[in-house]
Amino acid sequence: MKEFIIKVLALLGIAQAGAPLQEGQQAYLFSLKNHEGKTVNLSEYRGRWVVLYFYPKADTPGCTAQAKEYTRLMPEFERLRVKVFGVSTDSVESIRKFREKYNLSVEFLSDPKGSVAKSYGVTVIAGFCSRDTVLINPELKVEKIYRGVDPSADPQRVLDYLKNKAK
Repeated sequence: MKEFIIKVLALLGIAQAGAPLQEGQQAYLFSLKNHEGKTVNLSEYRGRWVVLYFYPKADTPGCTAQAKEYTRLMPEFERLRVKVFGVSTDSVESIRKFREKYNLSVEFLSDPKGSVAKSYGVTVIAGFCSRDTVLINPELKVEKIYRGVDPSADPQRVLDYLKNKAK
C-alpha cells in the first residue's frame, strides 16, 4: 500500500515524504517516460545494476560531454549488464532530439517536475537538476551516491566502481 501511495504522489509531482534516500536504503521505485515516450519502471530492473545520472539540461556543453562519454563506454556497461539512464526535467521531445542529434545510446528519462530527482536527494532549482549520479544494486538498493560530479569524469568513475564490484 505504501509503495502505491508513493507512486501516486510521484505522478502528481509531489516528492516522496521524508528525507532523501541515502546509501543502503531501498531505491525509490519510479515510473518515467523515456525519450521514445515509453514508460520505464525501475522495478523491472531487479537483478541488474542501474545507473541514474541526473543532469541539468539536454544539449548544453557539460551534459553533452557526459552523455557522449557514457555512450562511448556503453559497450563496457552492457558487458557488465548495467542499465544506464540519464534523467533530467527536460521534456520527452527535448531528450529525444538530444539523443538523435548526437547519436547517443544512453536511455534518457523525463522527470518534468523533478519529483524522482528530489527523492534521490538531487537538488532541483528553477527546473534544473544538480549533476548527481546514483548507483542502484541488483536488490534495488541505493549502493552509491556521487554529488556534484564532473561530467567528463563521472562515467569512467562509475564504470570503475562497477568493475570492482564484479570481481
